[in-house]
This record gives sequence, C-alpha cells and structure tokens, in this order.
Amino acid sequence: MKERSIRRLLDYIYFVQETEEYHMNEEAEELVYDVLDGKVEPDEAVSRILDAYGLTGDDQMTDTEDHLYPGTDVLINLFGLTNQELLDDIETLIVSVRMAELVKTEHEGAFDFEYLCEIHHRLFSDIYPFSGSLRETAVTQKTVFCLPQYIESTAEEIFTRLRQERYLRKQDFDTFVDNLAYFMAEVHALHPFLEGNTRVLRIFFQQLSHRAGWHINPSQTDDARLLEADIAALDGDYQPLISLLHLAVEPLN
Repeated sequence: MKERSIRRLLDYIYFVQETEEYHMNEEAEELVYDVLDGKVEPDEAVSRILDAYGLTGDDQMTDTEDHLYPGTDVLINLFGLTNQELLDDIETLIVSVRMAELVKTEHEGAFDFEYLCEIHHRLFSDIYPFSGSLRETAVTQKTVFCLPQYIESTAEEIFTRLRQERYLRKQDFDTFVDNLAYFMAEVHALHPFLEGNTRVLRIFFQQLSHRAGWHINPSQTDDARLLEADIAALDGDYQPLISLLHLAVEPLN
C-alpha cells in the first residue's frame, strides 16, 4: 500500500477513535501503521497487546442482565477487567488494529445489515462477549434510540432502501452527499449494539464511500461540529450533516 493511502487510512482511524474519546497514543499509531503497511498481521498485533498487558481470558466470566459488573458501570469483558481506564486503553489499541484490518482491503460483498453486524464482531470480538449481537435493552443518550424490539424490522427498511440506491454508487457529488447523510443518520438512530455503534457506523460508511469512489476526509471536520450535526440529524434535521459532508467528502484517487 502506498504511503499516501496508509496515512489517509491512519488519519481516519485516528479521527474515529478520537471523536469517541478513545485517545490513540504513539504506540497505537505505530501498531496501526504497521498493520496497514503489511508489516504485522492483525492477529499478531492483538497478541502483542494482550501479552504486553499480561491478559488472558476470564474463566469465571458470567453475564448479567445489564451486561455490567455488579456495582460498576464497566461492561463485562473477556479479561475480567473492572478498571474502566485500563479497559479503555486496551480497547483503543485492539479496536484500532481491527479497524486497520478492515479498511486496508475493499469489502467485496453487500453493504447490508449483516455486514454492519460483522464489522461490530470483528472490532470487538477480542474484548466483549456480545460482539456482533443486537442489544436487548433500551439506550438513551440525548435521545431515545430505536427500541430493541424494533431493531431488526427497522434495519430491514433502512438497508432495503440502501440496496435500492445501489449502495450510493454512480451518483453525482450532491446526490451522494445527501444520501450519505441520510443513511448515516438512520443507522445512528438505529443504534443496534450495546457498545461501539458510532465506531462501527464510521467504518461501514467509509468503506461504502470508497466502494462508491469517494473518501471522507476527517481533516475537514471537528468534534464539536460533528457532534452538533449528529444530534440535529437524530432530530430529523440533516442539513448540518450534509453541510459538513460537503466539506469532508472528496474523490477517491
């Protein structure tokens, strides 16, 4: 892979993590660069991370109704970690590697709901037992996301329409940006997973954009504007997100 392509993908992974407050350090950036460059296989990179932290599977792991360790806000994980700061550090490293694994090659299949779930599984299967699974509890963050009993039927509607739009291929710039904003907002509102929804969404739509011949350039966005645009879109106002994407989307070459 050319240096320019590596840097572009690395910058996007950095953007995805940082906007969700998962802060990539120099170690994470170097590891992701090596995975993108083909110097290190993703599984080997993850093994190095686990070895560095002395982590093994939690043989005593049991789930709870809210998927949290009793008396904490920490999600039950494969390592039995109850220190949120430490878990965040490890998650940042591992998920960054898995993002690199995904974006370094073009997805050849359909951009359907099954693939969205596959991305979630591939990003989080090293960490959480619920990776790739749909949430069974309601989630509220400034808004009420799709109720769990309606996730599958709502996803069917969204992804049927996306398929009918031919996954946004062969569209002019304005049409592509308008449709991209709409579908990003719809999947955001769907919020099908217990954790990691926005990171999954951003990887999914960057890959979809690449397949359609476009790239989302994070240098043209900032956290505050993106947050405002995401919130407005959840309320049905797509214009802030459309305006932001008009600046960020560029031809892939």
